Amino acid sequence: MEDEKPSATYPITALAQKRHLLLSTTCPDREKLKGEVLAIVKENGMLPYYEKYLCPDLLGPADEKLKAEMKRQNEEDLKKIEEKIKDAHENLGDMEVRDALGAKAEFFNRIGDKDAAIACYEEAYKKTVGVGGKLDNILTVIRIAFFFDDMELAKKEIDRAKVELGKGGDWERRNKLKVYEGIFLMMSRHWKQGAELFLKVMPTFTATELVEFKDFVFYSVILTMVSCDRPTLREQLVSSPEVLSSIKDTPHLQDFLESYFYCRYKPFMEHFVPIIDQVRQDRYLSRHCRHFMRIMRLNAYKQFLASYRSVKLSAMAAEFGVSSSFIDSELSSFISSGKLACKIDKVGEIIESNEADQRSQVYVEIIKQGDLLLNRMQKLSGAIDM
Repeated sequence: MEDEKPSATYPITALAQKRHLLLSTTCPDREKLKGEVLAIVKENGMLPYYEKYLCPDLLGPADEKLKAEMKRQNEEDLKKIEEKIKDAHENLGDMEVRDALGAKAEFFNRIGDKDAAIACYEEAYKKTVGVGGKLDNILTVIRIAFFFDDMELAKKEIDRAKVELGKGGDWERRNKLKVYEGIFLMMSRHWKQGAELFLKVMPTFTATELVEFKDFVFYSVILTMVSCDRPTLREQLVSSPEVLSSIKDTPHLQDFLESYFYCRYKPFMEHFVPIIDQVRQDRYLSRHCRHFMRIMRLNAYKQFLASYRSVKLSAMAAEFGVSSSFIDSELSSFISSGKLACKIDKVGEIIESNEADQRSQVYVEIIKQGDLLLNRMQKLSGAIDM
């Protein structure tokens, strides 16, 4: 019983996503979504969440009859749990006390009372002996932090989990923590580190309590395309059986990935628009939508220009399926900010690439290091001769 996992049902991550959509100005079928949110609230008696996070801004004025019903039910449930805790303290052992405290924490977690849930999980944590049970407790608190967008709490608990893992812990919980940390890194825009963690855990993904596998694949593709090189794309995404098994579940995602990888830029731009919409609707990625749009376009332009010393502006525009003025404006912005090493000849309507060859850069760096080493050796030789 010591390492028995707590319920992975709460908090309900789908509810947080629905709330995010209701907050957006482009919410599809708002009334239907309101009904779905209200149904989840009623089913789980989420009175604190209903009062603090949904009414009156998203669902309108609170239903007093519904509030009274949820309050009555919650008081009854809490009374039963308190009786179990009292009985465990008086008649049973530490394990039963821990389980009863865990049930109380899960109750507050279920109804959306963040502060009470965290306090109870902390109390249950102190009663837990095994590393596995402690890690399950911490992972649940991290999910609560994500549910309420509390990045500070998420960071603190991830660091705490790493300390516990230093004492032991099985591979499944280690893999789960990588997913949790990857989500945190994604939310804080450390996308390269997040992509690396996602790709490592892809073949053994089990963190379905936090994110569905199809959404995990979506995050992995987006982060990897933005931050990783072509060999990584080929080995970890384009040729990955795990990715291929689920990538079609997200519309346009496979076409978006493959059109970029195989340098088909017009289809890439066509599939870019619906992918942007999906990024904008995702509660983890929406805050970074503009950054994603800009960096992904920059990556495509860099990849295209890497094949040319010079290219006609009209030819590049035709390749991307956009106007010459659009490409001119885009490249000018990236050139002026130092993101692209090229220049535009407005008279000849030609783009000239100044991108240095990587092998040449390595060679120059080696020569510089060699000169520095020789100078130091000469100084040392002079000092010895004296």
